[in-house]
Amino acid sequence: MRRGKLAIVMLVLLSLLGGCLGQKPVLEELGKDGSGKIKIMYDNEDAFYNDYGNQFLVKYPNIKFEVVSTGEIDEERKAKGISYEEALLHFIKKQMPDVIIANPSTHEALVQEGKLYKLEAIISQEKFELEGYMPGLLDMLRELGGGSLYGLAPYFYPSIIFYNADLFREHNIELPRNKMTWKETLELAERFAGIGAGENQIYGFTEAMGSGYNLLFKIAETLFQQVLDSRGEKVTFETKGWKEALELTAHAIRSKAAYTMPLESEEGGRIYPENGELFFSGKAAMVMASFWFESSLRYRFANDKESSAFDWGMVTVPIDPSFPDETPHTSMPEIFGITADSPNKRAAWEFVKYVNGPEMARAASRTPGGKLSTRVNFIKEIDGKSVEPLYMLKPKETSRTVWGGENGEVPFPFYAAMTNLITRELKAMVENGKSAEEAAAAIQREGEAALKQARMAEKAKREAEKK
Repeated sequence: MRRGKLAIVMLVLLSLLGGCLGQKPVLEELGKDGSGKIKIMYDNEDAFYNDYGNQFLVKYPNIKFEVVSTGEIDEERKAKGISYEEALLHFIKKQMPDVIIANPSTHEALVQEGKLYKLEAIISQEKFELEGYMPGLLDMLRELGGGSLYGLAPYFYPSIIFYNADLFREHNIELPRNKMTWKETLELAERFAGIGAGENQIYGFTEAMGSGYNLLFKIAETLFQQVLDSRGEKVTFETKGWKEALELTAHAIRSKAAYTMPLESEEGGRIYPENGELFFSGKAAMVMASFWFESSLRYRFANDKESSAFDWGMVTVPIDPSFPDETPHTSMPEIFGITADSPNKRAAWEFVKYVNGPEMARAASRTPGGKLSTRVNFIKEIDGKSVEPLYMLKPKETSRTVWGGENGEVPFPFYAAMTNLITRELKAMVENGKSAEEAAAAIQREGEAALKQARMAEKAKREAEKK
């Protein structure tokens, strides 16, 4: 009796084992010599091999790449006056790449168009390691994919607040902390406002690049505000969030808590790299910048004899108190996906898997530069500073920009008009005491008119092209 039961158990086990061993691969294997081919879209061939290709070919020497330049996407977009997504779809249809590298917005659009291959089955079958990614990354990618993974992102570009610890200690001001709100950050910055004067004025806060207009948009983006509704049909500026952002920005500039370049309408939105100099020279206590600023800081202290090194630290960028664990100030411009109808899916998957795997993450941790691996276990410190603040906040689960609109497309005439309009109203608040309510109402009213005019011009242009 026992033997009979044992035989039955053995038959069941063998049946299960046989099923596992005979499981059909989701994707056909590479050739016997590991050969294959991949067509990939990238800026240019040299950049691709430098960034990814050379490392991959060490492990897969018999896979051949064909790199098609993405430059023609912008060329077609400008020439035909179409959206980036439309030009991208034309490019994919014409070039038929096996691997597509996209930003969150275009990745989401490609999923919706059915252009990308779902990765869930191959990830499951090969037990590709998904543990160890930064918090929120897979949630964000799945949201972009309508609940499924259609791509993986090996790197992210975080923004962070760098602070001069020596300057805080010298003036007996408590150090910044992680997860401060914008109100708390600028109130802390205001404690430096009365220190120094003229060229020796010390500011509590600045940005490495930007004007008052840029600071306003940073705050608004944190508060999840948008200039246009999701369809790009209405201006949505007269909101509680925009008014709060206007008030915080105007007060910070007026009180000299924050340094920004002069508020002039014709200069609104330009980039001013000089702002970072205040931090290097000890005249700004905090600076918000992309992580690339760290390498500039290290280089400056090592090579500029006139620069005095100081003790510095990092904390997270300001957060929205309603979503204290998320930030929109993290960019993920490279999501690797496989074309749905690619004839070379296996080779393409080997590449996507490698680029997003631990080998590349380990290599990237040695020279992080301005980007960091999305895998958290390979780097703990940079210049003796903990990287915890860089990984503490989850990327906000959205592909929308602060401008809003369908696919983030904004007519340039409207963009230019709104840039000058917002800067004008912000200047009136700083210099003439105009209220946030009045400024928001003026921007809403005149912005609606500018949007209507820009849309009419777009329509007229399309009709002329048809004729």
